[in-house]
Amino acid sequence: MMTARPPAPVRHRGIAEDGIAAYIAETVPVDSLVADGYLAGHDGRLIAHQLRAPQLRQAMNRSVCHAVQPDVDSFFQEDGEPDADWKQRRTRTVRDHCTVCPVRAACAELALRDGDTAGVRGGLDPQKLDRRLAAESSRLERARAADEQTGEQQRARFAAGAELLRLTGQYLGTGQPQKRRENVEKMREAARRRDELVAAHRLTAGWTAAA
Repeated sequence: MMTARPPAPVRHRGIAEDGIAAYIAETVPVDSLVADGYLAGHDGRLIAHQLRAPQLRQAMNRSVCHAVQPDVDSFFQEDGEPDADWKQRRTRTVRDHCTVCPVRAACAELALRDGDTAGVRGGLDPQKLDRRLAAESSRLERARAADEQTGEQQRARFAAGAELLRLTGQYLGTGQPQKRRENVEKMREAARRRDELVAAHRLTAGWTAAA
């Protein structure tokens, strides 16, 4: 449980915005970021840059779209629809859904990570999304690489846990005394490997040793 609200990423001379945003993203749970309004607006965009894809998807569970399930067609231009008509309809969609959404910055960032610029996302129309996709290509490439690394680490943790369960089920209580000792050592080694991966993940995520 948080005992105090973290400092807002306000802009002061000599303090890097992205450094403050990274600190908040690393220390505040996603649900608290949403509740405290940290994933909307300019500051929300900076914090969303620092989140990994699973965190962005978790935030989408608190979106207006998730809550009210609007007509999906509202976010896309229809075939043959005049640009003027689409602009008016798009403006209403942004006003009614995106502007009041507490995770609109996360929504836009997730669209950019996925290269999904076909419709309105996070209050941005396809043209604005395309411009940001081009302008932030280097940053997005680094973010996708970090997402992939996080996914690989998660898969390694799951695999280590599964291997420990497999060895436990296969060896526990079976065999001669000498063989049982060997089996126990295999299980201990698997447990050490799992614990090392979990500890590394906690360190990267900024968790304490007791977390």
